[in-house]
Amino acid sequence: MKKTLLIAISLLALSSQVSVAGTKTLVDYGVVQQSTIISSQSRSHPLRTMAAGAAGAAIGNQFGGGSGKTIMTATGAVAGVEASRNRQARQQSAQTVNLTIKTNNGQIIQVVQDYNGTLTFNKGDKVRILTSGSNTTVDKSV
Repeated sequence: MKKTLLIAISLLALSSQVSVAGTKTLVDYGVVQQSTIISSQSRSHPLRTMAAGAAGAAIGNQFGGGSGKTIMTATGAVAGVEASRNRQARQQSAQTVNLTIKTNNGQIIQVVQDYNGTLTFNKGDKVRILTSGSNTTVDKSV
């Protein structure tokens, strides 16, 4: 009896695997128990900002003459500072979603993946869980 049950479970597990581009992807289904969006909190880097401003000023100083040279130096400094601030803002705005899911076979799993504003998860949502190697993603294609 145990041997028959083990064989049946093994066949069921094998039937839920899909081959994608030479890799094997395990497909499972479940229900979202909890969903939390996490914003990364990277700290600002004022020295990088100052260095970017100095580099921009040095580049701007290569152009113009007289008062035009001064204006180009200042413009280069401001452009360097703004470029640094924009880069830091993009890095800080990265978000992930932390999902706690109860699979159809009763296991509770946790998946952390990049947040996609067009794909939101709520408690009770039925989801598909795709695992390929050590990479697991969740979507609502049920």
